Amino acid sequence: MDGPLQRSWPWLLAGALIYLSFGFTEMMGSDLWWHIAAGREVIQQGSPWLVDDWSFTEQGSAWHNHEWLADLLFYGWVRVFGVASLVIWKWSLIIATFCLFQQLLTRISGNALAALLACTAAVAIAAPFLDMRPQLYSLLGLAVLLELTLFRSPRLKALLPLFLVWVNLHGGFVFGLMVLAIVLFPWRECSLAALRRAAFTWSACALICLVNPDGLRIFCLPLVYALNADSPYRSLGEWRSPFEAGGITSAWYAYSLVIGAALSLTWLLPAVRRRVRFSPELVAIAVLSAAMSATSRRFIILWAMAFALLLAPFAGALLRQKLVQPLMLPALLALTIWGGLRVAPYSLSSGIAFHYLTAEYVFPHGLADFVEANDLQGKTFAFYNWGGYLHWRSDGALKVFIDGRANTLFDDATYLDYVTVLGARPGWIETVEDSGAELFMWPRGRNGVRLTRGLLQTGRWRLLYEDVRGVLLAREGFALPVTLRLPDDSVDTQLTAAYLASKKGDTVATLAAASRAHEQRPWGRATCTWLRRSLQANGQLREAESVMEACRAYFPSKYLR
Repeated sequence: MDGPLQRSWPWLLAGALIYLSFGFTEMMGSDLWWHIAAGREVIQQGSPWLVDDWSFTEQGSAWHNHEWLADLLFYGWVRVFGVASLVIWKWSLIIATFCLFQQLLTRISGNALAALLACTAAVAIAAPFLDMRPQLYSLLGLAVLLELTLFRSPRLKALLPLFLVWVNLHGGFVFGLMVLAIVLFPWRECSLAALRRAAFTWSACALICLVNPDGLRIFCLPLVYALNADSPYRSLGEWRSPFEAGGITSAWYAYSLVIGAALSLTWLLPAVRRRVRFSPELVAIAVLSAAMSATSRRFIILWAMAFALLLAPFAGALLRQKLVQPLMLPALLALTIWGGLRVAPYSLSSGIAFHYLTAEYVFPHGLADFVEANDLQGKTFAFYNWGGYLHWRSDGALKVFIDGRANTLFDDATYLDYVTVLGARPGWIETVEDSGAELFMWPRGRNGVRLTRGLLQTGRWRLLYEDVRGVLLAREGFALPVTLRLPDDSVDTQLTAAYLASKKGDTVATLAAASRAHEQRPWGRATCTWLRRSLQANGQLREAESVMEACRAYFPSKYLR
C-alpha cells in the first residue's frame, strides 16, 4: 500500500470524526452510578473482595464484582476530572478502539477506504449499545487481541498482560479467550506440533486469568448470566434476544446478519476465493458472535466487529481495482466532511453531553438532596434503576431492596419480588412491608402514582417529600428529625415548585418557577420541557417553540419534545 492516499493518518482522522459521531447514544446510565460508587467502595474496604453494604436484603454477603478494576478506574477518573467528564472517557475509548480496529482492517483488506467503510459499519451497528459501562474495555481488549494475533504469530509476552488486565476489567475476557482459540488454531498447517503450540499459548492466557479476586469462579459468572435462559434477569431489556420485542435495538443488525451470511457463502465459489483469500478464522469468529448476539442483544457489539472482519477483505478486493483508485481522494474528503457534519450539532461540553447521554435528568437528585439535608438512613424499597444513584449519593446510608448489580449479588426470588411491586401485582403491599423496608422511593412513572396511593391508603405510611421526579414515603414508626429541612435552592427545587404549582392549576406560579429553573440550566431537558409547557399553558405558543429550538441548539436530543 504505497502513496499518500494510503498513509494512515488522513484515514484515521476521518475515522475518529465518524466514530465520535456515533458516541452520542442517549441511554439511562443506571449502572454507571454504582460502578463509580463501587470504585469508592474498593478503596473504603481496602480490598477487591467486597462485602455488600448497600442493600438490606444481602447486607454482609460477598459481592462478586468481577469489574472491580474498571470501577476503580471510574472512581479515580471522577475524583480527578469530575463525574460529567466521563463523557470524555467514553469518547476517548470509542475513538481509540475503532481507530485501532481500523488499522487492523487496513492490514487485512489491503485498502484504507475498505477498512474505514467496514469499521464505520461496525460502529454504526454497535452504536445503540455504546454506553458508559465497563463493556467498552472489552471492545478495546478485542481490538488489541485481534491486532496481536490475527494472521500473525502470537506473542505470549504481549497476550499475558492483556488478559491479566482484561479479566479484572470486564467479563468479556471470556469471549476474548474464545476468539483466541479460533485465531491460534492452525487452520492452514494443522500438525501436532502446531496444535501443541496453540494449546500452550491459550492455556497460559487462560491461567493468567485466574489472577482475579474470584479465581476460577470468574469463568462461570459471565456465562451463567448470559446463557441461563431460565433466569428472570433475562427479562431485562438489554438481555433479551434482538428478535424479541422491547429493549434497545440496532437498526442495522438484521441487515448485517444477512450480508454476513452472504459474504461467508460466497467463499464457496472458486472465483471468489481466487480474488479474496479464504479465512476460516474470520468465518468462525462471525459464527460465534452471531450466535451469541441472537441469544442476547447485549452481544450485538461483538457481532458488529466480527461483521467488519468479514466485510473488509471483500471491500478491499473491490476497491483495489484500478477503475476505483481515482475515487479514493473524493471518498476520503466526503467521509471526513460527513463525520464532521454528524458531530457538529452536538455539544462537546461535558456537562451538557453527560446530562443527555446518561439521561441524568431521570435520577432522584432532589429526593437525594432531601435525604442528605435530614441525614436520613434506613432500609429503602427503591426503584431498581435508582439504586446505583442512591449508592453514589448516600454511600450506604440508604440500603436498598435490589439494584442493578442483579444476580452478581441478588437471588432470583428477590428480583421476582421486586417485579411484583413494579407491576403492582396482587400482594405487592405485603411484599414491600414484609421485606422490612422503612422508606419507599419511587418515580412518578412506572406505576408510581398507584403504588404511592396504595401505601398511603394503608395508613401505615406517610409522605415525607415529593419533588418533580418522584416521592419518598416513610413507614409508621420510622425515626425522623423533629423538624424536616427542605433542600437548598437548586434547579430541582425550582422544578418541584413548578410541578406543585401546576397541580394546583396555578399557571402563573408554574411559569415563574419554570423560568427560574431554566435560567439556572438553559440546556436541561427537564427545564426546557417545563418552561415550554408553562408557556403553552399561558398561551405563549411562539415563545414555547423558541425555547425548544434554543434547547435543541445545545443538544439535539430526540427526547426534547
